[in-house]
Amino acid sequence: MIQLTFIQILTSSLIIAFCLGLVQWLLTKWVSARLEKSIQHEYDRKLEEYKFQQLQRQKAETIARLFARWIKYRGNESTYLNKSELINFYEELNQMSIEISLWIKDKKLLTDIMARLQMKADAKDIRTLSGEIRKLILDIDDKFDPLEIVLWPNPEIEKTLFNNIPKSIKKVK
Repeated sequence: MIQLTFIQILTSSLIIAFCLGLVQWLLTKWVSARLEKSIQHEYDRKLEEYKFQQLQRQKAETIARLFARWIKYRGNESTYLNKSELINFYEELNQMSIEISLWIKDKKLLTDIMARLQMKADAKDIRTLSGEIRKLILDIDDKFDPLEIVLWPNPEIEKTLFNNIPKSIKKVK
């Protein structure tokens, strides 16, 4: 029969208690680290989503600025701008046109935008293009009718300003 002395029992108990304490401390550290990493990952994910949304807004602003600047003079910019202003106007349009050509992945949409800017007869109107761009940027297929987008001036005022039929707004069939 094995006889244990008080010191052996006490030593064994202390070793077991120490080992259990060590295991508990390690588990606590491990769970704590996992929890911190999980929370950090969630914040990182939300930050990336926020950055992506900001980038989407910037891209949308670029397209809106391009369309707004492009339709401002309805092809009559040389009548209203001096040579220096005209050079700056074209430079700005070129920059925005090139920018959007670099990030729009959808070849058909990009082709439609460029057709509109080239004033091709069969090109989609700006409102329809804006609706398609909205779907691309927001990654949604909503029921918003892009023909509800308001453009100024209205066709009657535009005729008096430019003495011709609006070139920028194609009638939807």
